[in-house]
Amino acid sequence: MNLPESLRSYVQLDGTGTLPVVLGHGFGTDRSAWDALLRCLPEDLAYIRYDLAGAGSDTDTAHRYRADYHSTLFAYADDLIQLLDTLGLQSVTYIGHSMSCMIGAIAAVARPDLFARLILIGASPHYLKKPDYPGELQPTDLDTLYTAMATNYQAWAAGFAPQIFGLEDAALLTDYAKTLFRLQPDIALRTLQMIFHSDLRRLVENIRQPVHLINSRQDFAVPEGVALWLHEHISGSTLDWIEAPGHLPHVTSAPDVCLAICSYLPIEIY
Repeated sequence: MNLPESLRSYVQLDGTGTLPVVLGHGFGTDRSAWDALLRCLPEDLAYIRYDLAGAGSDTDTAHRYRADYHSTLFAYADDLIQLLDTLGLQSVTYIGHSMSCMIGAIAAVARPDLFARLILIGASPHYLKKPDYPGELQPTDLDTLYTAMATNYQAWAAGFAPQIFGLEDAALLTDYAKTLFRLQPDIALRTLQMIFHSDLRRLVENIRQPVHLINSRQDFAVPEGVALWLHEHISGSTLDWIEAPGHLPHVTSAPDVCLAICSYLPIEIY
């Protein structure tokens, strides 16, 4: 696969095969978040990983981010569709984490020809607690979080890293903090507000591709009840639990996540 010049600043190709697997990262990370997982996955596939607009170390990512446009996850889904069309890909296996789970879900509903299956790590269609929905966040929780981000972003990021990992691995925390610090504070705040206030509960029921959910039982962002709700409302979906703490099991427990993913990769690779 040839990578057009226009994509080289934020898209990376890995693997030795031709069957496409696209990887979308979550908030606060960039395409490097997949490094550990790709060391575990079969090499004879074509892995396409990319930085979301506003993320990554290249200045082009900030240039691609437009506050008026990237105000909903639907805009990021349009970016993903444009990327796949530019590369001439169809029927891809899509692996998404956190916010990219719903980005992939939106794109798969809009353009089902582009996606053969979805593998979603730490997916959540909604984050707020409702009478009929097992979210855990309250509006007051979010107000406190946004105030902390706006007041002192660097201090907030330093405290957020241990919370999202659920452990105190100094090397991992340092790497994650670096990606958080690379985010422009105003972009980070707007992005997190957009994520936490999105509600895609109705949309996920329209997914027609096979969906494989992978969740940690100790995820502060996506409690078990949300994973079970999503499993129930996506027809034919499967759900695998990873016995790892935190919201980034593909980083902290890559071999376990790899085992779960390999069960759902296209059979042609074996």
